[in-house]
Amino acid sequence: MKNFISGFRGRPLDKKRIAAGMHLCFMNARTLADEARLLRENGHYARALSLTILALEELGKIPLICNMILYKADDAKAWRKFWKEFQSHRIKLGVWTTYGKRILHALGRNYETELPPGIEPLADKFKQLGFYVTFFKDQFLYPEQFTKDNHEWLDYFLAILDERVISLEPLHGSLEDSERFIDRAVEFLATVKEAGTMDELKEILSNWISRHGHREHG
Repeated sequence: MKNFISGFRGRPLDKKRIAAGMHLCFMNARTLADEARLLRENGHYARALSLTILALEELGKIPLICNMILYKADDAKAWRKFWKEFQSHRIKLGVWTTYGKRILHALGRNYETELPPGIEPLADKFKQLGFYVTFFKDQFLYPEQFTKDNHEWLDYFLAILDERVISLEPLHGSLEDSERFIDRAVEFLATVKEAGTMDELKEILSNWISRHGHREHG
């Protein structure tokens, strides 16, 4: 038992493991999204809501893992912080309210449906409500009692999830995609170091996305 538990302890990651982690998180999130839609179509709204938020959390791991290309193998403090965040539900969901916002804004690119900052505690509560009996306003509530009159929340989170799954599919739909993404990310980091001003950074980002975006879809 002790040896089994110790196997879950984190360690520094090389590029190959980083790519594998990003790909597997995407695959699991996509599966959760499919299952959430299936539950929604069959009237199981509570579980559908919980799985939708779980899928968003799983997608949130992808940029967290990607950030590890910046960490040195001997930076024990940084790796401890990463593995702690990797287990945090709110941080993983919060990725979609904060991650890359400045870059997206600079490029005039945004998701059509966004998660507003500060929504993480509410989303986490919705996730729990979809799984467990809770006590609310002086009475116990069965999961479906909450969601039967709150379908709009499920549809809202599903729309957010669908956008992100579609946008990440070309980048992490296969292990090779994720490995290629990491190689480009390393190259990209070396490129942005050449930017001396925000305008130069915006130009580099625009050229990079245009060039590699066409390559992915062409």
